[in-house]
Amino acid sequence: MKPFASSLRGSVATALALAVAQPQPALAQATLSLDEALALSVERQPALSAFTRTARAAEEAAVAARQLPDPQLTIGIQNLPVTGSEAFDLNADFMTMKSIGIMRTQVREAKRDAASARYLAEAAVSLAEQDVLARRIQREVMLGWIEVIEAQQKREVLNFLIEKLEARQSLVEDSILDGTATPADVIAIEAEISAARAELLAAQDAEAAGRAMLTRWIGDAAQRPLSTNELPICRPSNKQQALSAVAEHPLIEVARRRETVAERAIDIARADRKPDWGWSAMYGQRGGGRSDMVTLQVTIDLPLNKARLQNRRIAEASELAAAARDRAEDTRREVVSDFEQAWAQWSAANARLTTTLGDTLPALEAVERALEARVAGGQPALTDVQAASERTTRTALEVIEQRAALARASADLSFYVEECA
Repeated sequence: MKPFASSLRGSVATALALAVAQPQPALAQATLSLDEALALSVERQPALSAFTRTARAAEEAAVAARQLPDPQLTIGIQNLPVTGSEAFDLNADFMTMKSIGIMRTQVREAKRDAASARYLAEAAVSLAEQDVLARRIQREVMLGWIEVIEAQQKREVLNFLIEKLEARQSLVEDSILDGTATPADVIAIEAEISAARAELLAAQDAEAAGRAMLTRWIGDAAQRPLSTNELPICRPSNKQQALSAVAEHPLIEVARRRETVAERAIDIARADRKPDWGWSAMYGQRGGGRSDMVTLQVTIDLPLNKARLQNRRIAEASELAAAARDRAEDTRREVVSDFEQAWAQWSAANARLTTTLGDTLPALEAVERALEARVAGGQPALTDVQAASERTTRTALEVIEQRAALARASADLSFYVEECA
């Protein structure tokens, strides 16, 4: 039996090293770093600017709500005859009068201030929602980045696996002549090569999908080569400090600000219990040399049905505010729970990766090297070597998947806590 070719002696660790190696920068196109991708994702982003515009609109409405209503101009004819010989004659009857005047409702300052405060609270909600969306966008960018890198690393290992299988296939074909291998062994390796090539195509599709995720947020820059092939892995150094930061998360802030909006609605309802008043002044002119007249009037609202009208509005607003407080507390619990889950997922993924890299992969590589030594010594153990090689390479792919899972857990944690170590 012929000794193994030198290309077969490379370990899976070599493939992993190649998979995470720094790529060479493209000469015609600048590379894209993760920091640059994150910065691009929030620049000129219409989804984010929409919240800014909504907040500005509410701020403008707050200014308008604080103003008194515009006065109204009234023009009219009073007591004009419409029947008989004097019909539609402005000068026939002494009671006919042409009038012009002005009137305005004097809305109480407390009502105007309450309405303005509610608009300002709604503006604050929009800005908090903008913060939430910005964090979600950056998490999506990180996940797209991870998808691309995971696919690239898998391609490196799969290409390495295909090279090994093709070399083994050549060896097995040569071994058929001396009876140490059979055509079935060749067919089995061909099947493995086909499966590896199918996985290679799947990795290429995964990279395209990851770049599509990036394109959604950073446009054509997503097609540039990445500046590194390393996955972003980190988490906060102190969990208790992280939990304190989670308490101020934008998702919780949105719920709190919506609670404030509901509380401002109570102020509006309470202000409506107090009546508004209005005034009007009119100047009337009569024909036939008769004297002109001036009319002055004051109107006052009469809230006579407070028990079934204004008080009901206050009760309605109070219930809605209580509901907003309940939702805010539920949101706080949900965010804390999601953070705890992300932390646990990170810990579990890190433990799996540590075990695989520290124990499983080295043990499998040692078995493969031992079996290769037996084959080199003339012992017929091709089947065992194939199985060992498959296990080590598959484990290398698991390492990549586990690193990617750890990076995704890091992305989830970054959504809740920006500080990372």
